[in-house]
Amino acid sequence: MLGNNILQKRIKKVLRYISIYGIGRTINKVSGRLRSFNIFNPKYLRKEPSIGLVGGGQFQFSTIAYYLSKGWINKFSFCYDIDEKKSKTLAEYYSIPEVLDEENELYNRNQEDLVYIASNHASHTPYAIKFLNNGIDVFSEKPISVSFEQFDRLLEVLKKSNNDFYVGYNRPYSPSVADLRNRYNELHTDEGRFTLNCFISAHDIPKDHWYRNPQEGTRICGNVGHWIDLMIHIYNWRDHIPKKYIVQIAYSDISEPDDNITISITNDIGDLTSITISARSEPFEGINETINFQYDTLIAKIDDFRRMTVWNEEKLTKKRYWPKDVGHKRSVMQPFRNDNRDLNEIVASTELMLHIAEMVRNVETEKEITLKRSL
Repeated sequence: MLGNNILQKRIKKVLRYISIYGIGRTINKVSGRLRSFNIFNPKYLRKEPSIGLVGGGQFQFSTIAYYLSKGWINKFSFCYDIDEKKSKTLAEYYSIPEVLDEENELYNRNQEDLVYIASNHASHTPYAIKFLNNGIDVFSEKPISVSFEQFDRLLEVLKKSNNDFYVGYNRPYSPSVADLRNRYNELHTDEGRFTLNCFISAHDIPKDHWYRNPQEGTRICGNVGHWIDLMIHIYNWRDHIPKKYIVQIAYSDISEPDDNITISITNDIGDLTSITISARSEPFEGINETINFQYDTLIAKIDDFRRMTVWNEEKLTKKRYWPKDVGHKRSVMQPFRNDNRDLNEIVASTELMLHIAEMVRNVETEKEITLKRSL
């Protein structure tokens, strides 16, 4: 009976995901979890191997490789993960010709133009630095660094490098945020103040999950950085990133200080942002986000990047987004586009994120922070 209930729940989840993401993306997500269903893998007409994949986990499988494989050209040259099974199943599904066994093999190659890094968080900076120093463009999944020591080393390399560097913070690339920016631009004023509220029903991460390793930067680097980055991106709509902040944190349980918390952020301009991450249980549909926004007369509510309601005085607009789109595809395709974000937004959001991560590690409740880094 228990087995039947589990099966029924899994079937319901697949059907729910189809209603949210569409059948193709859902099958790919299931394939990534099971590392099977290779009958649905992408088919190619020709090969142009120029892209390497570092990290073979679910995000690399069902997001990065999924979008890069759209079309009929196999762009992949190699993949690597410390878990050999993940590398081999990723390679089998996406017809990747080479599976590298050792990390040192990554840096003795010259056929790649671009590498996508989606490994464990603490490894992003070391991988990125080595590839950039080898003259290879890098796409790094978030976070780009989990400590100030890593961050400063990376910035030093980026300032000297002639190669391109892209970062996987995707919310600013979502259609709903892009539509909201268009509404903001219609106001023709940059003298207002932003109020932003983000409520996130997040994954219930087990205590033995690698996210819990202190070296991985806490959930602040692993999750909350997304909404800190979205905040900085929205603030920069005024063509200026504020530098001085006051951060206040309310903890529900100091024994797990990076779970079930609210972070309030103000700045010297008068903007106000609050971010609440709640992980009381595992959300059946995955992460669910509600974002409320106000600037001058413009008020908006983004409901899980599936719907948005916008008010501007008497004008009311509603829009639906299907399939759900948090900006992953547009983010993954940054190396093939010219109209990308200013990298200094990511520098500012990463610096602020690392300060907040330090606060959480020390269970601090309030801190004044001045951002000092830039490219």
